[in-house]
Amino acid sequence: MLFVIFHVGDDRYVVDAKKVSEVIPLVKLSNFPNTANYVTGLCNYRATPVPVIDICCLLDGVMSRAVMSTRILLVKYIDYNDRKHHLGMIVEHATETISLEIGCFHRSAQQSSENNYVSNMMTDESGIIQWLDVDRLLSRHDCDVLYGSPTEPEV
Repeated sequence: MLFVIFHVGDDRYVVDAKKVSEVIPLVKLSNFPNTANYVTGLCNYRATPVPVIDICCLLDGVMSRAVMSTRILLVKYIDYNDRKHHLGMIVEHATETISLEIGCFHRSAQQSSENNYVSNMMTDESGIIQWLDVDRLLSRHDCDVLYGSPTEPEV
């Protein structure tokens, strides 16, 4: 299976490449007030505003560095009510893809917690790789703030 690999500090993470619509350079974002601290703003993706989150801030509490290898992954996000959206993820060192066997991953103990976005883990010669479940990155509350609650009419 093909994955996009990136780093948060010294840790390596992957997301399913099928979930990635596009990888774009770090662009200027519009402000998105009254959101969680890891929400960095909105980007314009094909004339549609897309919320952008900082994965380093979400996982490590530290904002991503604006270096050459910092990218925005535009991913296909399916929320808790099976609504489809785009979500931007700022990630560091997102410069390559990697092919990994699904059978090499092991279930994460974190899956039973509320923040269950690290779904599985594996090790290779360079250490641990953690698989992020894109659809579980946002809490129900944050999802509703960013995309509107299911009872609100979509604009």
